[in-house]
Amino acid sequence: MRGSASQLIHNVYILKKTGESLLHSYYGSIEVDESLITGFLSAISSFAEEIGAESVESLIMKNMKFVYALDTSTQDPIIFAVCVDREEDSKKIEFILRKIKNKFMEAHRTDIEEYTGDLSVFKVFYKELDDIVWQYVLEKYGKTFQELIINKKRRIDEVVTSIHRLFSPKIAARLIDHILEAVYQ
Repeated sequence: MRGSASQLIHNVYILKKTGESLLHSYYGSIEVDESLITGFLSAISSFAEEIGAESVESLIMKNMKFVYALDTSTQDPIIFAVCVDREEDSKKIEFILRKIKNKFMEAHRTDIEEYTGDLSVFKVFYKELDDIVWQYVLEKYGKTFQELIINKKRRIDEVVTSIHRLFSPKIAARLIDHILEAVYQ
């Protein structure tokens, strides 16, 4: 695990209720074996049903939590889960997760209903998923990092180093470009 930012989306998981991963994307500082996590998320969901709890909304651990959403509109229910820091605003994450769920199901309902095991049909959703998470990161962190540079509280290289430590490479590169463009306008 790399350094941790407070209040950050680390991973997004989309999986069949059986535990089979359909899509996973990494954004923050927590990297874990995807098959281990999807099996765990699926098992927790099944356990909740077994004891009559209907579904899981979140699973809270010491430093992180998983926020869940379940879509039962297809024959095979789909679990959507986001791994975030424990302090993250659950309402905001639930909103983002609903957005991911709705857009994914709108784009791939037929692919799920006719699923043959070919995961490549879901890969086109990575761009949409990245854009949803990017909007969240930009709203949450963009101004903070810009102000650190503009107000000369931090040197650019210090901010860039922090961003690389806190975010996955794809988010870090995008955030650095955005900040530098805003600072040097």
